[in-house]
Amino acid sequence: MDTTSSLPIDGAGLHSGQHSSTTQAHRVQLYGVLDSVCRPLDAADVQAVFRLAELDGVTVQAVIDWINAARMLPRPL
Repeated sequence: MDTTSSLPIDGAGLHSGQHSSTTQAHRVQLYGVLDSVCRPLDAADVQAVFRLAELDGVTVQAVIDWINAARMLPRPL
């Protein structure tokens, strides 16, 4: 099943394509950090990643930093 969206043929929607590539990059970053902490994702998690990825880069990086910081916390016995 191919889920890749098609690119606009003409210049229409070019700006939204740029936003889309930023959102996609954020998604990849968020999936990467969640994978690095071995967090299995359920449907609600995937939906959260999609919503978080739409936010600005500073906010996405803050979430990534929080996840990385949580990884360093001592785990309860």
